[in-house]
Amino acid sequence: MFRNKTTLKLLAVLAGILLTAAACGDSSGTSPAGAQSDSGAVELEVRPFAEIQASDFVFEADPFDPNRGIFRVTTTEESICTIVWGETEDFGNFNNSLEMNGTGIIDHNVFLPGAEQGKEYFFRVQGFTSDGQIFASETGTFTIPVVEDSGDAAGGGAEMAVHGDNLALEATVVDVSSEFSDTWKAANAIDGDPSTEWATAGDGDEGFITIDLGSPQEVVGVEFITRSMANGTAITDEFTITVDDGETFGPFPAGNPADPRFAAVEFTGQVIRFDVANSTGGNVGAVEVNVFAPAG
Repeated sequence: MFRNKTTLKLLAVLAGILLTAAACGDSSGTSPAGAQSDSGAVELEVRPFAEIQASDFVFEADPFDPNRGIFRVTTTEESICTIVWGETEDFGNFNNSLEMNGTGIIDHNVFLPGAEQGKEYFFRVQGFTSDGQIFASETGTFTIPVVEDSGDAAGGGAEMAVHGDNLALEATVVDVSSEFSDTWKAANAIDGDPSTEWATAGDGDEGFITIDLGSPQEVVGVEFITRSMANGTAITDEFTITVDDGETFGPFPAGNPADPRFAAVEFTGQVIRFDVANSTGGNVGAVEVNVFAPAG
């Protein structure tokens, strides 16, 4: 049985083993049980990942975000898995699935932020099971398939909206339904950084975030750029906004990094609450929530 408080330490150990193996030129993925290094330290036995691998390694483009790929693999038993990858065999990137949430899983779906379509990368996969046994693959390569841009990534790209500054960048978060952790805090939704996200702790359609613009502002449109999980959950399909605890507007279709889906709506207000109106459930949240002033 896996326990949350030890998971991060174990993941760090896995990453260290993988990166050390790369630096030493080890491509076999195994070492003798109880073998000693020159320093006299006992090295852990690392068995072939194929012993717990139940499906092929699959690498694909993220349909919601062209700036990252998705890695998928299924294991024969619950395990905690990580993937290290990069442009050389020194790797440099370390990712695992948020679905684990401190425990082992069988279906591993992992985002690879920054993985470009059509570019070759080196990778290794490693995992451990509840009995403490470590498994590792040999070093391989992958390429995220190039996906043609249809111009309709979210089901209906709108024409370029005319608006002014994003007022949310100067706002503060005053309330939120929940935060998955400090790494996935609500403030990430108004930081202007597409590499960070706000994620709830499983709120689904009950998810919300409230921001304060600091003073009453004239607004001509809003955007809710949904986060998503590689397993298809945590996707917000529709959202509403409530202004100063009064009038509610929407529902509007939520956007994604490939298609933000600007929603035109005019009002003057200061405190704006974004509510998830319809979603695929789970750890819903947003990459960004945007509130736009008039042009000029």
